[in-house]
Amino acid sequence: VHRVFSKGVASQEGTIHRGDLVLSINESLVHGDVLNVLYQARLYKYTVIVIQKEKDKANNSSRLDISATGRKCVGSGKDVSMEIGTDPNLDMNDVICIELLKTSAGLGFSLDGGKASIAGDRPLLVKRIFKGGAAEQSGNIETGDEILAVSGKSLLGLMHYDAWNIIKSVPEGPVQLLIRKHRTS
Repeated sequence: VHRVFSKGVASQEGTIHRGDLVLSINESLVHGDVLNVLYQARLYKYTVIVIQKEKDKANNSSRLDISATGRKCVGSGKDVSMEIGTDPNLDMNDVICIELLKTSAGLGFSLDGGKASIAGDRPLLVKRIFKGGAAEQSGNIETGDEILAVSGKSLLGLMHYDAWNIIKSVPEGPVQLLIRKHRTS
């Protein structure tokens, strides 16, 4: 990153700084594709940006350490930074950003797992999708998907109750979720 424009999305959001290394944007690695995505960013509901902080480049120049990366979820005119680099086993290709419209009925799914759950420390997974709810209507969430963050708040390492409270506290309207898709292999 050579320069961050003061009135641009990156400056307003605050995660990307001069000297950071952009590793990919919307899974594009070709320089021309990246520039094209950046120029047309206003046309999309969200953009996924994977960055490596400059301070991490000196320490990890030979290999990419997942802890130095993060996913950016941008939607509905507001930027939501969701750092998920704490899991060394995280496959970034399975992580997606989705937007649901929260109503008085909630987001339309229930959770299972969490830190210190009955089955031990488990990831927070979608246990059930409610018929007619926001999750079912979007068609993007399935039972078994892991919820990593909601509206910029990481759910990694939280107890079920704490994650549930964060989800409940999100106001009605568009809500960005960062999820890891369940693999059926």
